[in-house]
Amino acid sequence: MGILTKKIIKELEKQEYAVDVLPILDKFQAEHNYSDEQINSDLEVVLWKSFGYININKYEFFELTEKVLSNVKEEGINNSEWCYRYACAIVYLRRFEEALEYCKKSVEIKPDFAWAWLELAKLYYKFNLLDEAYKAIEKGLQLKPNDYTFLTLKDDIDNNRGFAFCLTHYVDEEADKDENKEELLNIDDEKLYNEFLNRSEVEKEIIILDELEKFQEIIDLINSLPKEKLTSSIIYSLSKAYNNNSEPEKAIETLFIMEDKEKNTALWNHRMAYSYLGTDIWNPNAPLNTEGLEKAEKYIVRALEIEPERKTSIMMYRLICSKIGNRKVESEESEVGLKYLLKARELATDEETIILTERDLGWAYDHIKEYEKAYNHLQNVVALGVDNIWLHSELGFCFGGLEKYQEAIKHFEKAIEMGRNDDWIYARLGTMYERLENYDKALEIFFKGLKAEEKSSEIWLLSEIAWIYNNKKSDFSKGLEYLEKAKKLGRNDIWINSEFGLTYNYYLKDYPKGLKYLLKAKEFGRDDEWINYQIGYSLARMNRQEEALEYLLKSEKLGKNDEWIFSEIGYCFDYLEKYEEALPYLMKARDKMEDSWINSEIGFCLNRLDRYEEAISFLEKAREFGRDDEWLNIETGFCLKKLDRYEEALEFYKNSKKLGRNDEWLNLEMAECLEKLEKIGESIIKLKEALALEDCDELFIKGELGRLYGQEEENFNEALKYLYEAEKIKNDDVWICSEIAWNLLNISDTIENLEEKTANLQKGLEYLNKAKELGRDDKWINGQLGFVLTKLGNNKESIKYFEKARFIDSEDEWIAYNLGVVYKKVGEIQKAIDILNIVLESGEYKGWTELELAWCYALIDEKEKAQEYLKEADSYIGGEIANSPELKKDFETVRELISSKAYIF
Repeated sequence: MGILTKKIIKELEKQEYAVDVLPILDKFQAEHNYSDEQINSDLEVVLWKSFGYININKYEFFELTEKVLSNVKEEGINNSEWCYRYACAIVYLRRFEEALEYCKKSVEIKPDFAWAWLELAKLYYKFNLLDEAYKAIEKGLQLKPNDYTFLTLKDDIDNNRGFAFCLTHYVDEEADKDENKEELLNIDDEKLYNEFLNRSEVEKEIIILDELEKFQEIIDLINSLPKEKLTSSIIYSLSKAYNNNSEPEKAIETLFIMEDKEKNTALWNHRMAYSYLGTDIWNPNAPLNTEGLEKAEKYIVRALEIEPERKTSIMMYRLICSKIGNRKVESEESEVGLKYLLKARELATDEETIILTERDLGWAYDHIKEYEKAYNHLQNVVALGVDNIWLHSELGFCFGGLEKYQEAIKHFEKAIEMGRNDDWIYARLGTMYERLENYDKALEIFFKGLKAEEKSSEIWLLSEIAWIYNNKKSDFSKGLEYLEKAKKLGRNDIWINSEFGLTYNYYLKDYPKGLKYLLKAKEFGRDDEWINYQIGYSLARMNRQEEALEYLLKSEKLGKNDEWIFSEIGYCFDYLEKYEEALPYLMKARDKMEDSWINSEIGFCLNRLDRYEEAISFLEKAREFGRDDEWLNIETGFCLKKLDRYEEALEFYKNSKKLGRNDEWLNLEMAECLEKLEKIGESIIKLKEALALEDCDELFIKGELGRLYGQEEENFNEALKYLYEAEKIKNDDVWICSEIAWNLLNISDTIENLEEKTANLQKGLEYLNKAKELGRDDKWINGQLGFVLTKLGNNKESIKYFEKARFIDSEDEWIAYNLGVVYKKVGEIQKAIDILNIVLESGEYKGWTELELAWCYALIDEKEKAQEYLKEADSYIGGEIANSPELKKDFETVRELISSKAYIF
């Protein structure tokens, strides 16, 4: 019993090709650790080996078959199959008589062994024993009725085609009739046989190892040889082994060993081209360059210069041109690439290579978007009878480029029907439905793509799904979901970051997140008008207008020229209070698209430029476009107020309040208008409404209430109530201290009790001094200090303050009048007269000035002048004199002075 197991025999029996049994036997030997001697001495193993070897159809394998069979000859001589195999092998070794005897022995041992009868018939024919040959064929047909091989042999003998011809048939009828079949060995080819005979044992072993694809063994064998045995043939074999062992660089090194000797031969240049082609095939970075291919081209062109009709070199040149062409087209060197692809087409001679080169040209023109040319080449492929998945896929792509979307859909669907089930085909098909704006169908197809067996476009599909949800379905949560999925799978490029940015910016209003993604897209190299506009848009909504303008202005510079860019730039300049810069952009935006917003923004801008009439006209245009909200009414009211059209302004403010706005600013604006219209009571009501609001500016409002109650209503006590409350909020406010002082001084005029009056004046003086300490040093504070000091009898001190006030404003008649009065009181009559005359010339304080001048002249005994001024005073303020005890007392004092003889100081 042999060493082969039932399992291994079963595996050997199911092999379609005889040669495939050999690696199985090698594996079996290695797994069971059998030696070569053990393997080669087992009859069953040897018979299987000979079955594989004999079907390789080379002299070296016929010789090898004879050798391995000889190892078991003692046992095999009584085995029909061994005799048959041995005969088949030695026929090619020209041992015909011996072969005939072994065939006879085979059928004697096993008369029903059909293949032995076939070989016996051939050998009878060889020896012209035709009767015996026909009998052998007849016996074979009895065993295998109507068998193609026996019938073919009979036909060959009938037509006397010769023994050698009989050996060139395949057992399989279809394979035998294939015009492109590989020719079997011609036993009559003496040249071929002599080449075999002249080969060394090493050369024969190399051929055997090469056929068995044991390339490393060839390399080891040749490298172990001494230099003197390295013939050109063996060196060529070494280079071939290196190539077949995926070591093309070593193949090239090997070929360079014999460059001087062989460089002018077609074979050497062909092998060099093949090796450089190998560096491209086995180089993982090959898709990025064509260096190896271009070197291969150089050598194959040289090979064809030496031997122009060399078919294998022509075939390789075509392959190299195709590879370079496709690579160049892919790397966007389309002009160069197309030249190579057209050269490949020129080199194609048989139908198969014509189809391949036409296909490549169709793909290339599709790739560079020259779809009409692509279509012509693809139609050439169709005309040659091709009807496969690739062709329909490419035609679909081509029709898509030609915007013939329905035609594209038909071809993509045909490719799917024929069995294509990857995500690329669904991606392209879905895109066609997108172009037809059938987004529901597009989504359906894209989702099918996500379930496809082969996936190379999953990220793209997820991205497209996200785009549809965001931009066509307004389902932003879904859009984000699929963007996140694409990101999770590794997409992190310009597109996805741009899409994230757009989604967060426009749809979700999450501007910080949007900005993060947009800046990422910019980092990846996007620097066009779109990205700069989007970044500016985000920054503007984050109140970072200075930065926003940098990007928006760049977007404009890069070519963005629409209403959106102009309105955004205008808005940012407005926000930064650069209204002169804002206005031209806003007007440009309005030229592109007029609506309520742009007219509102222009109105706002003109308002801040104090061009109120123009502002109102644009605000009214905004109203014509349907805008009538709180903001528009307030903005219009503000313009009208600035134009002193308080009644109209008030109406717009009231409209804004009706529309729901009721804040501090609006109530203060309304209070101001009412004050200007001298509706002080209503103004006070508005101030109190503002004061009732949460988080209002109590200091300011209470100060304003104090001012109105004091200065306008002369309700000094009520004024002080609010001013003291304001003081509690901020006790170091200059204006509040000044107002308190002013009201205290006014109250003093109403107090009759001298002690109380003095105390009130002292208190007023304290607030005036506090205001001065806090930094107030203007005309008003100095005038008030002078006034109160005069009231308190400190005339010399008061002069100092009045003089300072007069220095600040020499035209102020009130200051001059009071200064003149004080100079009179301290006895500096001439100074008093000089100052009072200036007041008199201004026409202010009629009657009062004359009374003081009368007093001065009376004091210096110029009684006539005194009498004249007293008379004029009476004519101007006679009524006041009659009603004011204090004034009446002054008038009588002057009269008495005029009546007296002299006044002694």
